[in-house]
Amino acid sequence: METLLHLAYNAVLTAAWPALWLYYRLSAAVSGKYEETYRRRLGLEFPRLKDFPLRPVWIHALSVGEALSAIPLILELKDRLPTQPIVFSTATEKGLQIARNRVAALVDDIFVLPHDLGWTMRRLVRGLRPSLFVLVETDIWPNLLRELRKAQTPAVLVNARLSPRSHGRLRRLAPFVAALFRHFSAIFTQSRLDAERYRSLGVPPRRVHAAGNLKFDLVVMQAEGYAGEDLDLFPGEGKDGRKRPVWIAGSTHPGEESLLVEAHGAVRARYPHALLILAPRHIERAPRIASLCARAGLEPALRSRRDPPDSAPVLILDTLGELARCYALADAAFIGGSLVPTGGHNPLEASVHGVPCCWGPHLFNFREVEAFLLQAGCGRVVRKAADVAAFVLDAFDRGKDPSAARPRCRQAVRNHAGAARRIARLLAHGLTQRP
Repeated sequence: METLLHLAYNAVLTAAWPALWLYYRLSAAVSGKYEETYRRRLGLEFPRLKDFPLRPVWIHALSVGEALSAIPLILELKDRLPTQPIVFSTATEKGLQIARNRVAALVDDIFVLPHDLGWTMRRLVRGLRPSLFVLVETDIWPNLLRELRKAQTPAVLVNARLSPRSHGRLRRLAPFVAALFRHFSAIFTQSRLDAERYRSLGVPPRRVHAAGNLKFDLVVMQAEGYAGEDLDLFPGEGKDGRKRPVWIAGSTHPGEESLLVEAHGAVRARYPHALLILAPRHIERAPRIASLCARAGLEPALRSRRDPPDSAPVLILDTLGELARCYALADAAFIGGSLVPTGGHNPLEASVHGVPCCWGPHLFNFREVEAFLLQAGCGRVVRKAADVAAFVLDAFDRGKDPSAARPRCRQAVRNHAGAARRIARLLAHGLTQRP
């Protein structure tokens, strides 16, 4: 059965190659997208890797979130293995961009992973000759794992998680899935529950380790890096000389901004100088959101224009790379992508500063983080504009109390960091088993 599935998988990939070539060429011609990477994606060109004195550790991350999560692990590995070469790959254009901006200085090479055709993976693995393959969270490719196994290169999966829905789907393919995951010498999961789910799929129990979530390490590292930075968008004081209360709506999606603007109107009824920093997930939507705010009588400032936010009721954060820093300015935060069914975004970016957070019912990409924050009393689920307003007002009111829970929430997040250190220690000491 496994052999038949593998043959069918390769037949589909091979048949799809001409369509992929046409798609990439058209995308490059129309928008310029994939112009730089399409030859490597299709296996027509391979990265010219350096001649390393040691066989490198190869870390692969699918896209932006996974690439960022890998940073604390890379730093820990470099600390324990300072002479060990590390190469890094990703699979998306945005992942490649973030890798070049944030990861390039930490590793010896960066490249785009080609599609999982057998011959491309064979050539890549033979050319790279990795001593260890580290996969961050997802992007599991059968041919890649088979070629690593043939080359006797151990593969490990880190920051692994399985949602109940994914677990149910995978169990229906149990024989194939069990064989696929047995290619991994070790699987480091985000939680004990994730570990049990992997074991139930047939992964040998000795290979599964509940190591914790790298996202905790990432946000702690980011917060420490941002400490002491002077942000020129700091909202300062209101007209009456008092510090303006501020709340942030981060990584918002269509269908959410109208509710958030409505909530802000209710907040300003009690706190007339309150500022909403509204950060859309896709910054190209900023003009539409600005019109929405203006129609509600909340004429916004735009960060991209460097508008002074001192008196504006709303500041639209239509720039890249500033949201995580801005959470430290807030008295409360809403986590976007959660009032609409897109899965939500990482609330830890706000919670690491002790900022009380709320989010909608669709935070299914971060269920373990959600459970942790709810249990710690550092978050709340909201369902409509009135709920958001009530949460923000409550946070503003509690912010006047010196004994408020902000330091406790900040410390709770920091106490859960350490996954990168635990994983790196095991990898550096060779505790993973060869397949």
